[in-house]
Amino acid sequence: MSKKKYLPAILILIIVAIMFAILFFLSEYVPLNDLSVTGNTAGNLNNRGLFCERDGIVYFSNPYDNNKLYSMNADETKIKCVGNVSVESINADDHFLYYYQTGAGSGSGLGYLRQTTGVYRSKKNGKDAVCLKRDPAGIIALCGSNLYYQHYTVKTGTYLDSIRIDKKNETTVLTDMVSPACVVNGTIYFAGYNDDHYLYALDTTTNSVSLVWEHNLYHPIYQDGYVYFMDLESNYELHRYNLASGEEEILSKDRLDFFNVYGNVIYYQKSSVSDPALKRINIDGTNDEIIQSGIFSYVNITSQYAYFAEYDKPAPIYHQPTYGPVDVSVFQASDGL
Repeated sequence: MSKKKYLPAILILIIVAIMFAILFFLSEYVPLNDLSVTGNTAGNLNNRGLFCERDGIVYFSNPYDNNKLYSMNADETKIKCVGNVSVESINADDHFLYYYQTGAGSGSGLGYLRQTTGVYRSKKNGKDAVCLKRDPAGIIALCGSNLYYQHYTVKTGTYLDSIRIDKKNETTVLTDMVSPACVVNGTIYFAGYNDDHYLYALDTTTNSVSLVWEHNLYHPIYQDGYVYFMDLESNYELHRYNLASGEEEILSKDRLDFFNVYGNVIYYQKSSVSDPALKRINIDGTNDEIIQSGIFSYVNITSQYAYFAEYDKPAPIYHQPTYGPVDVSVFQASDGL
């Protein structure tokens, strides 16, 4: 038989192989981000990163369904489950979700894969999850094309590590248990942990650290030239520091358990034996008001709602319009099922 008779079949096989190679490449391709890209707000990440908004879509950990990954519109319509595992420290960019998977999922059937604790990346619909680091982790923050995360091992304790979103360039950044939550255009502001609690800046292009302010503070959050923080030298009061002028302002004399800054408002938990409450003030400290009396364990904020739960009770979740009159009600994520 002539070789010419085999050429069409050979060409077809070559074309099919090339097409499969292209499809495989596209399925595995992870586009890198500009350095300015961040995955969630510092305030949300400091409060476990249970809610994360990107392009009008909110991704959240649903305690009504074993803390599985869900999505919805910012107005709380079209609620749906997009992941079969429990998650927190949620981040998002234009293409993917990143999160800490707190445990194995539940399910059965052919092809079901039982996944374990670690740092993961998935598509926004929850599919094609990839484990980037199979170890316990704390706060995870997306900074450009790198995930910075508190990485725990029995041998070393908790360090600040980073890994690129395509699972390359894994490195230990700091041998200190600092929070990477406060990401600002390639800089991470953090409070020291081992030796002091001063304000530092990590340049993520070089992973070099500089001292910003010699003052003991906790959970720094940057917004519009100010760093908001809990002041360890003044009974955990809420203060802010002007990076340009070096001036410090007292925003509240209450003792705080936690806080979150969003737009022109700040939500915080007043720590008190007699009258604990979740409160809200303007970013300049004015218009002090009680959102709900009681002790709460976190507050996550999106463009339309602030979400919080009672201390040591993951459900129910309460929600309150981010801005406007106080109007607290129960957020029933199960309504969308």
